[in-house]
Parts: sequence; C-alpha cells; structure tokens
Amino acid sequence: MTGVLEGIRVLDFTERIQGPYGTQMLADLGAEVVKVERVGALTPDGRPDDRYPPDGERTLYTSMFLSANRNKKSLALDLKSPRGLEVASRLVERSDVVYENFRPGVMDRLGLGYDRCRELNPSIVYASATGYGPDGPYAHKPGQDVLAQALGGIGAINVSAEGRPTPVGMSITDVMGGMNGAFAVVAALLHRERTGEGQHVRVSLLASAIAAQSEQAVHFLNTSVGEPVRGSVMHAHPYIPPPYGFYATKDGYLALSSGRQVSTLCRVLGIDDLTLDPRFDSYWKRDANRLEFEQIVEDSLRTRTTDEWLELMEGADMYAARVNSFAETFSDAQVEHAGLVVEIDSPIGPLKLVAPPFTFSRTPATVRTAPPRHGEHTDEVLASAGYDADAIAVLRADGAVS
Repeated sequence: MTGVLEGIRVLDFTERIQGPYGTQMLADLGAEVVKVERVGALTPDGRPDDRYPPDGERTLYTSMFLSANRNKKSLALDLKSPRGLEVASRLVERSDVVYENFRPGVMDRLGLGYDRCRELNPSIVYASATGYGPDGPYAHKPGQDVLAQALGGIGAINVSAEGRPTPVGMSITDVMGGMNGAFAVVAALLHRERTGEGQHVRVSLLASAIAAQSEQAVHFLNTSVGEPVRGSVMHAHPYIPPPYGFYATKDGYLALSSGRQVSTLCRVLGIDDLTLDPRFDSYWKRDANRLEFEQIVEDSLRTRTTDEWLELMEGADMYAARVNSFAETFSDAQVEHAGLVVEIDSPIGPLKLVAPPFTFSRTPATVRTAPPRHGEHTDEVLASAGYDADAIAVLRADGAVS
C-alpha cells in the first residue's frame, strides 16, 4: 500500500510552523517533499540550527523543527545567487506543488513568485501561507501565532474568569493554518487532475483563527449576546451554560460537558435535582447563574477522587472524562491503543513523534523518515534534477548549495 499522494513532488520553501506543518501533512500522505533551506540555517533566536545536537540537549526550537519536518528531504540552496535560482527554477519545472510562507512579495523578489513559477510550469499548484492574507492593511505586518490569536478573537473567546483575554498555550493558528493549507493543496491537485489547470491557493493565520471559531462567530454576529464572558475559572465556553468545563475533585480535575444530564449528574453526586431549583430550571437561568451552579457542583465533586466519580459517571453513561496532565495524556490507554505516538530512528537514536491524525483503509499516512539534517539530501535532489557530480561540485564551490 502506498500513500495517496505518492508521485507528487512538493517544493517546500517554508519555515517555522504554519508552512512546515502543512507540507508535513502532504509528506505523511506520500508526497515527496523537498525542503529548500537557507545555506546558513539559524534558529529563530539567531543560533546555528542544530536539529540533532550531539549532547542530546534540545530546546523548544529544536523540537519545533522536529515536530513539523519528518518525511522530507533537505536541500540547502542560496536563492539569492544566480546559480541557486537556476537550480530552484529547474526544480519548479519538475514539481507539482510550490509551497511558501513568507510575507507577500518576498517570493516575487526572489524570482519565484506565482507568475514566474506558472511560466516555468503552467500546471503548478502554488500555495502561499501568510499571517493576514496577500493584501489589505495588515498584509505586510509580521505574522505570528500569538498575534493572530489576538487579532482573530481567540484571546477573547478564551477569556479568563476575571475578563482578561488569554492566549491558548500552543501555536494553535499555526497548526490550523497548516491543516487548512494542506487541505487546499489537495483540493487544487484534484482540480488539476480533472482539468489540467494549476492555480494559486492561499491560507493565513488570521483566516484560520476566525474559521475555527465559526460556531461562536455565527452566534455573536447574529444575536445580541455580546462579548464572551466566562464567569468562572472552571467554565470552558462563554456561550454555553454549565455543566461545561473542568471541575475540581478530591485529587484532580474532571471534565463535564452536557447540560442535558443535569438530573443524572445530581443523582450521581447525591444532591437535590438542580433542574427543580428556580435558579437553574432552564438553559438561560443556568447560564445567568453559572457561578452558583458550578460552586454547588464543585463542592460535591471535591468529596471524592476523580477515579471514584468516573466509575459512577461512566456507569450512568455520562459525558465525563479525566483532565489529564501531559504525562497522563501520553500514557493514556486510548492514546496508546490508537498509536498516536510513533517512534522512528533518527541520527541520535529513537525519536518519538506525534502520529498523523487520520487513517486510511487503502492508502495509509505513514511516518517513514526522521526530520532531515540541514542539507542532508542536496546531492540526491540535484541529481534528480539532472545535475551530474561535476555540476554539483561547481554549485558547491560557488556557494549556491551546501
């Protein structure tokens, strides 16, 4: 069995997370992804880029690269040199997809914008991943995940109990932008298969942030509900009444998520049915009086351990789950059963990575190779583009490749 994108070559001019995550998804699906990297690779804080440090000490920057660049080949190329641009142009002619995530205009200045790539390869699918889109008042501003969270409303929807906008503790818009970009590329490849036409597809951090909140946005845009208000630290959603969130038990935390099970919850907790209390006997009353409701629930939950409550709640078929720590997440029975962490050989031994989030019965997504060393596949990629050993030596002596 082979990946559904086997035979597709992606020329990957991406850095950081949004672009690399998208091209990694294409690589997991079987595409050959050639990662075009700067000849002098540096981390975002200006240090030499060592993905596999000999002492095994890894920073978050190292992990960032390792998390989004498996199944790829690395070509170290100086795009600002004439010979380097010639190599890139030849590779565009031999590729199906060009994927970049620079600010608008950068690839044009390098001589590899969409119009030029379409001249070289009329059927090319060209993907641009930016912070805010190709034009408009923010187009040339720096785009970064936490900035997109701020502008895109994620800070507001994730508001703290005290009313402070709160960022999500991960690069959420980067990952969603990567997913949306990969989806758009696959759709464009399907269109090309049917018509022979390539096209330019675009994705941005800001658009991905807003699209992810479509439920909340439609509610806000079409009602008088107003700005999101959480009210209590345990509550998960400013527009959904309790029980909906993380609640303290005697020894940990428990997630509850169904307002249709309030009577069942009260029975399991051994308290009076709160649906008969005039403060909580309707959806909107529970919403208006969520602080009182949640305090009653949490006071009861604190009398027993999470395991004790889960046994009772699962017996009543309730919507409930343990709130895991990271350590508990990655040792969770369902996570292990589903194979959501995979281990692969790397230059410094076994490397654990997060598995692709989808499965196929006929064309599986696979983790085949570890993230590449810088320039690891330069000679291989150049040979596939028709350069012989002497020509590669000239390129290397000229500094066009490394």
